[in-house]
Amino acid sequence: MNTSAHVVRGACPHDCPDTCALLTTVENGRAIQVQGNPAHPQTDGVLCTKVSRYTERTYHPERLLQPLRRVGPKGAGQFEPVGWDEALDAIAAAALKAGVQSVLSGGGLSGALAGLTGG
Repeated sequence: MNTSAHVVRGACPHDCPDTCALLTTVENGRAIQVQGNPAHPQTDGVLCTKVSRYTERTYHPERLLQPLRRVGPKGAGQFEPVGWDEALDAIAAAALKAGVQSVLSGGGLSGALAGLTGG
């Protein structure tokens, strides 16, 4: 097993105008640090709070690893696990019912899709 750390160059997956360049330090196949690339002319290596904490969120012990469906009233925190196929089928059905405008609205999910996300 390779125990030496190495840096992987990449780009932020978020859809914002900066398109930040990332330098991710990887050790034993696991990201241990994400930082901005100081050579990136638009950001000079500065990252937003969301991206700068990627490793913390990715490996957090309470991170959700499977889809959940709300079974109680909104805000009650009552959910049950569902399979990926079932979750994707529910999202696809809601998207088809709501129409393309619900998916493509610039301000996030709206209409029927908002109920799937708790939004």
